[in-house]
Amino acid sequence: MPVIKLGTHLTEQLAAPLFISSFMIIVYAWAFSGPVTAAVLTFLCAMISVYLALSVKEPSLLLQVLVYAAFFNGLVFYLYKIQKITNDKIIEKEKKTEEIHLTDEELAKKNVLKKALEQKITRFLGLQKFSDELKNIPQLQQAAKIIVREIYRVFGKADDCLLYLVNESEQGLYLVASTRADEGIVIKEKEASIFDEWVMKRSQAIMIEDVLNDFRFSTESEKMPPNMRSLCASPLVTENKVLGVVRINSSKQAVFNADDLRLLDVISGLGAVTLRNLLLYARMEELAIRDSLTGLYVNRYFQERLSEEIARAFLDKTSFSLILLDIDFFKRYNDEYGHSAGDLVLRNISALISRCVEPSDIVARYGGEEFIVLLPNRKKKEAVLFAEKIRTEIEKNKFMLRRAEGRVTASIGVATFPDEGRTKEEIVWTVDKKMYKAKSLGRNQVYSR
Repeated sequence: MPVIKLGTHLTEQLAAPLFISSFMIIVYAWAFSGPVTAAVLTFLCAMISVYLALSVKEPSLLLQVLVYAAFFNGLVFYLYKIQKITNDKIIEKEKKTEEIHLTDEELAKKNVLKKALEQKITRFLGLQKFSDELKNIPQLQQAAKIIVREIYRVFGKADDCLLYLVNESEQGLYLVASTRADEGIVIKEKEASIFDEWVMKRSQAIMIEDVLNDFRFSTESEKMPPNMRSLCASPLVTENKVLGVVRINSSKQAVFNADDLRLLDVISGLGAVTLRNLLLYARMEELAIRDSLTGLYVNRYFQERLSEEIARAFLDKTSFSLILLDIDFFKRYNDEYGHSAGDLVLRNISALISRCVEPSDIVARYGGEEFIVLLPNRKKKEAVLFAEKIRTEIEKNKFMLRRAEGRVTASIGVATFPDEGRTKEEIVWTVDKKMYKAKSLGRNQVYSR
């Protein structure tokens, strides 16, 4: 039998099960716990085996083993309880931490919503102020500038903002107001782009993240604006009629989003109402001062402008000239061909005179077949040359009267302020007298002496 140096003899029946048990514990400990735990468990099993072996010959050691076992179990239970309490605290802490994180996330979402709401309220108040400001604008050009300025302020990320109005006679767009981030650069887009025309024709807003990758538009088009990658454009619509188009654009991609497009639509709607009212008012004013047949100014408006020009000429010590033109034998055309033919002659002559004058000149229908022209800053010699040019053009002009070619001539008088009249009545009387002198001398001539 094997002998231990401690002097205790162990039987094989006791040693074998203990070693097998220790071996199994080591195997499971290594498999499930790791090397450190396995070593500790192996040592404990070895010590228990020794104590059990010794207790066979020394029963008093059994009591010691039981005491140690009870102490060990108590310690393990105490440590387990402490560990459980610690784990519960850790779990509770993790729950609280998670709740704090969820609360922080909820607060962050609420802050985002709050900021978005505050931004919308600010925008709404700004739009209300903008709407009130537009109501007091008397002129179309000024209103267009304010609309562009407001849009550019709201969309701070835009490089350009442009507003076009529809030219009804040509069914095209012309630039009314614009602004640019770099104020030193002048916007040269006097003609509308393909995007603006698309919006006008379809009466539909559009947002493009990258114009170079949009299949609806050709990048090779002559109307493709340079240095533009993204844009928002909205029609100015009121009562189902497109008045114009407003566009913001940027040289960067994906600058604008759906919210920007909706906001631009709102501002465009507010602006469209104001622009429509101003256009109607301008149209009414135009009808009040324009002759319906010829499109020239009426005599009443001409008399007002003549008074203003006399006051200005006195103040600046300058001169101006008047030209009074009468169509020769006009009554004969009316009697022979009818009033419709006479109207045709009047429209033809008025269009010819309008093509000859400068933008600063004032042309009006003075009477039935008489036309008067105010030439600011023109002296007698210049005025006579201009009158002769008009007379020659009228003489060369051809028009059709009932399938027959017709021609007319004109007798013209010229007078200059202040040499031939220092008041409105004097200068008008003088030019009228000279026009009749041209008629008495044989018609189709200019008289200025």
